[in-house]
Amino acid sequence: MIKKNILVSNIAIPSNEIGSWNVMLTNLIKLDNSIFDVIISPKSNSKFNDVDHLEILNRSLYNKLLSRYKREYKYLNYWVKVKSLINKENRIIINIIDDINLLLAINFFSKRENLRERIEIYFHLHGYKFDVNLQLRRQIYNSIDKLILLSIKSYEIQVEENHTIPCEVEILKNGISSDVFFPLAISDKKELRKKLHLKTDIKYFLWVSQDRPKKGLSIILKAWEKITKNNKDVELLVLGTHNEIKGKQITWLGRKKNEELAVYYQSTDYYLFSSLCHEGHPLSLTEALKSGAKCLASDIDPISEVLHNGDLGYLVKNPHFVENWVNAINDVLNNDVDFNKRNADLIELYDDKNWINNFKEILNIN
Repeated sequence: MIKKNILVSNIAIPSNEIGSWNVMLTNLIKLDNSIFDVIISPKSNSKFNDVDHLEILNRSLYNKLLSRYKREYKYLNYWVKVKSLINKENRIIINIIDDINLLLAINFFSKRENLRERIEIYFHLHGYKFDVNLQLRRQIYNSIDKLILLSIKSYEIQVEENHTIPCEVEILKNGISSDVFFPLAISDKKELRKKLHLKTDIKYFLWVSQDRPKKGLSIILKAWEKITKNNKDVELLVLGTHNEIKGKQITWLGRKKNEELAVYYQSTDYYLFSSLCHEGHPLSLTEALKSGAKCLASDIDPISEVLHNGDLGYLVKNPHFVENWVNAINDVLNNDVDFNKRNADLIELYDDKNWINNFKEILNIN
């Protein structure tokens, strides 16, 4: 029996949008288009070579009316496309990323039409856990054949909260391109700074994210105000937000395209990852780490796991407190802090080629 791997997405793929998993998937398929046989998603501005793409059209008025009474009907168009791929000769592996409503709908329709045994549903959770009530969590787990998580900590917290997870689990840590994100020699870093109109004789700290409260920028800005009282040869670069708040020794870089980020990671000395919430496997932290930036990050699961429990960076305990960031920044400025205690190979670390091989192994692709 032939198995076909299908990607079902509520976001158009390929994607140029800013985001974590949609960018990861787009890069994945560009590197290896053999992973998915078919992509079912809304219409995209571009397509992959040698991958069939079934486009989801706008819902009909009848479909919209039905979805008012039963939420699964919002995704009826997706099920119609999935059903068209099922035949006697193959078994369908459906890959769904993060969308629990899409997951529940596919499970609902396949059971209603007695086709559930003909499909396997692999759910890729790019967050930390399911932040829903216990009853809904049980429904989610019972709809999944294989749950793919980003970290061991994510698995542990879900077992702790739910006791029983009635499906297979795999861990697939994120991988990014070592051809794009890699450390520079000191001389090359100095030349890059000149191109970016950055100073060559000061220490730079970089913060990258959208300015949402849970990302902790307000705490960093308050800490920075204290840092600059006694340090004149440091500067904070803020990238990813258009909000500019007056402050000493701060450069606001606005928003940049994904392909423009690497040079800023490579040109900085330190990277500040001040998230105040549980993350999946933060891309920006991984990109900064592989680019040679010395990373200071919130000591919150699974961020600590990404930095190998402090072997690959400086973990800031209780990151909700401004003073803890002040102390951490002063510590790295005044002391010889080891940011790579085990001398890890940053090229091999979280490399996209290894990630692709692991992805294919999980999907049973030879």
